[in-house]
Amino acid sequence: MCAAGEDHSLPKEISPWEALRTHDGAWTLMHRGLGQACHSLSGAWLQARERYALACRLDRGVWGSRVRLLDIGTGLGLNLAAALWALDRPGTGQAFLDAHSFEIAPEVLRLAAALEDWPAEIERYHQPLRAAMLAAAQRGVAHFQQAGVASIWFHVGDARVRLPECEAAAGEGAPRAFDAVFLDPFSPQVQGDLWSEEFLQQVAARMATPGILSTYSASFRVRSRLVALGLEVGRGPRVGTKSSGTLAAKGLKLEPLEPRTQRRLARHRPRCA
Repeated sequence: MCAAGEDHSLPKEISPWEALRTHDGAWTLMHRGLGQACHSLSGAWLQARERYALACRLDRGVWGSRVRLLDIGTGLGLNLAAALWALDRPGTGQAFLDAHSFEIAPEVLRLAAALEDWPAEIERYHQPLRAAMLAAAQRGVAHFQQAGVASIWFHVGDARVRLPECEAAAGEGAPRAFDAVFLDPFSPQVQGDLWSEEFLQQVAARMATPGILSTYSASFRVRSRLVALGLEVGRGPRVGTKSSGTLAAKGLKLEPLEPRTQRRLARHRPRCA
């Protein structure tokens, strides 16, 4: 199975992952056992740009001179590359990216760092990240820094544990406040812990006001949990053949969901005492 007619199969010793080209020329990784890919086969780079970087308004210059980003599910690092791309757009004021990214599977980072022959636009923003991704796969944590452009920490392990651990290691007395959150683990059916009410509460507690979260999931259960945490929930962008995802925000207006879904979600909204 290959989105663009090209199969770049990986050696058997690193099964169950298979590298595939998506329709926009970007790579993704398919987990054979789960039957799920890290990205939409209609376009991994398209998804990273539209679903995450642009949906979180990184191209609009609204976050000031420093954008604080929480990235759950590093995967191939394309969402981070798309964040760098978006912040490099005219009108953004060349904002600095201050990001923390979490990935549970070190082999994904290792494989992503080894893939070659990326389209030129992706290569420009992805290539600088690959050495740090490989180092994180080997050591569990790594730091990418580019003066005036970005500071990105890569963390390997369960984000539920690693997120508070890295804050404690930095000596921070309170959780960080992030302007944007990319929530991009495997589906709730596969990686349910990162869609649980407990973890989403950890994430919501770390969102700044204003702040915004984007995810590909349109699950009613996920949306209802975000609403129950006091977040405004709205429609995310459609990407390729995929349906609209979900946006959740503090202090921002979002494109509303369809009225029927809004009425169902209203029952989960916290009420003032």
